[in-house]
Parts: sequence; C-alpha cells; structure tokens
Amino acid sequence: MCCSRWTRALPLTLSLLLLASAPPDPRFGVVESPEAPERAAELGVAWTRVRFAWNELQPEGPQDWNPPWPAERLEAERRAGREIAALVVGTPKWAQADPKVPGVPRGLYEEESRPENLWAAFLRRLATTYPYIRTWIIWNEPDIWDPAYPGYTWGGSEADFVRLVRVAYRTLKGLNRENRVLLGAFTYWWDAVYGRQPYFERFLEALAQDPEAPRYNRYFDGLCVNLYFNPDSIYELIRWHHERMQAHGFDKPIWLTETNAAPSEDPTWPVPRPMFRVTLEEQAAFIGQAVALAFAAGAERVAVYKLIDNPTDHFANPEPFGLVREDGTLRPAFQAYRVAIRLLGQLLNAERVRYDAVAIVEVGRADAWVRILWARVPAPQTVILARRGSLRWAVDGLGRPVPVERLPTGYRVPLPGARCAQRLGGACMIGGMPVYIVESIPPSARLPR
Repeated sequence: MCCSRWTRALPLTLSLLLLASAPPDPRFGVVESPEAPERAAELGVAWTRVRFAWNELQPEGPQDWNPPWPAERLEAERRAGREIAALVVGTPKWAQADPKVPGVPRGLYEEESRPENLWAAFLRRLATTYPYIRTWIIWNEPDIWDPAYPGYTWGGSEADFVRLVRVAYRTLKGLNRENRVLLGAFTYWWDAVYGRQPYFERFLEALAQDPEAPRYNRYFDGLCVNLYFNPDSIYELIRWHHERMQAHGFDKPIWLTETNAAPSEDPTWPVPRPMFRVTLEEQAAFIGQAVALAFAAGAERVAVYKLIDNPTDHFANPEPFGLVREDGTLRPAFQAYRVAIRLLGQLLNAERVRYDAVAIVEVGRADAWVRILWARVPAPQTVILARRGSLRWAVDGLGRPVPVERLPTGYRVPLPGARCAQRLGGACMIGGMPVYIVESIPPSARLPR
C-alpha cells in the first residue's frame, strides 16, 4: 500500500513524553496509592481514596487509636500533590447501639455536640487528626444486605442511614466549611439482582421525610458509586443516579470511586470459579471503555480499584483487582489507565455518540479532539471517521500504534473484535481493545477552558 495513504501514531514513549508536561488532572484517581506511591506517580493520578475503618482504629474502646496508615505515608501523598479522600466505615462492637445490628452507632440520634453521640465524637477526632483531608466519604456499599458477605457493614434502616449521614455532614462542616462530604457508594446490583427496590431510591425517600435536609444541602455534597465489569452499565447507572436525584428536585456530582474488571486468567493468581471470565487484555480494554463512558455519563471523578494487590486481598476478593501485582509487576491494565489519563486528561466535555456494534465516545479538550472507539461484538469492525483536525496520534488502549487509512475527508479505522466470553443484552460485556484517535484543533476553533 502506498505509504501516503496510511499514517501511524508516534511511538508511545514519545507521545507520553509530549503529554507528560500537563499537570495531573484532578478527575483521575486510584484507590490506596500510599501502598505504592511510585506507581501512582507513574500513572499520573491526582487523587486517592484511603480507608479509615472505625472498628480498626478503636477496636476495644474510645481509648484506642490505631491509625491504619503511617503518618509519613499520608504526608508523602500530600507532598506528591495527590488529594486524599477518606472513606470512613465500620462501627466497632463496643459502639453499636444493638450488638445484632452492624453499623448503627450508639447515641446516633443525640445532638452532634453531646459525648453520647459516639459517631460524631469519632469523626471529630479523626478529622482533627488529619486536618489536611478535605474530602470525606461516609460509608461504603450500605446496600449489601447479606450478613455472610465480608462487605456487609450496615444493618440499620434507611432512616438510620440518613441520620448517619446527617451527623457526619453537620459534624465535619462544623469543623471546617471547606470539608466536602460525599455519600458512600452504592453497588445497585445487590438489590437489582434480587428484585429489590434499589437502596438509593429508598434512601432518597427516607431523606425526603427529614424537613431539615434541604437547609443542610441534603447532608451531602456529592455521591459515590462502585461499578464493575460491564462498561455499558457504568454509563447507564451514573445517568440513573442523576435521574433519581432530579426526580426529587435536586442534583449533585457523582464520583465513580471504584471500577475494574478483575482478571480471572492471570497465571499468578488463578481463579477457579470466577463470576466472570476476564483475560488480562480484557481488563486492559475495560479500563479505557469504563473511563470514557463514565465521563460521558456525567461523572465528576473516577478511580480504579485498586492500585496494588496486597496479602489481605486473598481473603477479601476471589479475583485480583490490582493494576500492580503483589510482586510489583504490572498488569496490562496499568498501562491502559496510564494511556487513558494522558489522552483523556484535561477534557472539557465528553459524549457517547454511537452505541451499536461499535461504541464511540467523543472528548473535547482545549487543544484537541479525542475519539475513543471499540467493537462491542466478536467480529472485527471498520469505522469511517470524519476529519476534525490534524491527526496527532492513533493508538490502541495500550498505546500501541494503530494504522489508519487516510481518506479525502477522514480516516478508515480498524477495530479488533471482542473476545466476548460473556454477552449482556446482545452485545459483549467487555468490548474489544479500544482505539484512540487524537486530532489537533486549529487555534481558531479551540474550545475555551
């Protein structure tokens, strides 16, 4: 073929070098970067979520104080410029109002200023110990209802959960108005799979019964969601959460605080009976798809769970979720997230513009148009894209050059088919490896920041 009709992307090492001068985009994060800060720096993430479990900090009584993170690790995060979001969860047995009901603290319905309100007292101590933390996530996945499941931490009613969030909001805002209080993430699926009304809807109904909620911003500045394995459901459910809030007369930012498609076929961590069969390459493909669709759905921030495997993960999770293995080696998904951060960072807008055998998300940056596209079916696809500007890069989700054919008014882009081990709604759960088409925008057409 005549070389004038074809173009290849610059080598990845050069393209990433050219993009590395941009400041970290605050929208991209990873869970628990203090466990491998040098890898977080390589990724280029700007924020991290760290966990503070009350039942671990004060296991035997209020006199205990066992910080889960050495102070120097969190200080190192600050020096590295990574914002810390603190996830607060887990009531110790001694502080429970009822030993048979996990989560609900004793004194929860007392005024926040009274010492009998153990939850408020704990939050005050935690927030004054870490005054530089400005984002507080209150609880995690209260919709998990099975007592036999390791992630079961909440047994109270929806009204109790509203009260938990109310006390947290008023306490943390009372300490510093700059504190941002986020509603802990919901899974959605723990109810949907069993035909139950989603917990978030039940929470909103309980919240509507509190006459003081509007006065206090409904007790949260934003909410979190944890969504895995199916990129399409990430798009649909972020929009669903916005729609549920709008139906109650308000709307707030949404953070995707956990996402991933844990591989079942990593030879270093075989999974004998996985929920979904996922290869290492599928995990990598998922990352770019999930991030693009999250922003297209209106997410304010995203974070991958998690940065690195650790020994306790073998008990907590049947599959390995780390972008980095326990031995320090990288899974391909690490590179996929690195590419997504470099190419989608500094975005001004994102929109899903096609959704059939092929998915296309268009991202506008001040200096470039980025289109990320992938096949949603097993057969390879070919897509014709109109030219928007001057082609800078055409790379796949791992940053490997992709040959695209130049046409008089655009490009012919080849897309590999999906492995399609699982189908959902007629399409493959995880599509094929995505392709990024990045074009420079002429100065006269550039978007304002």
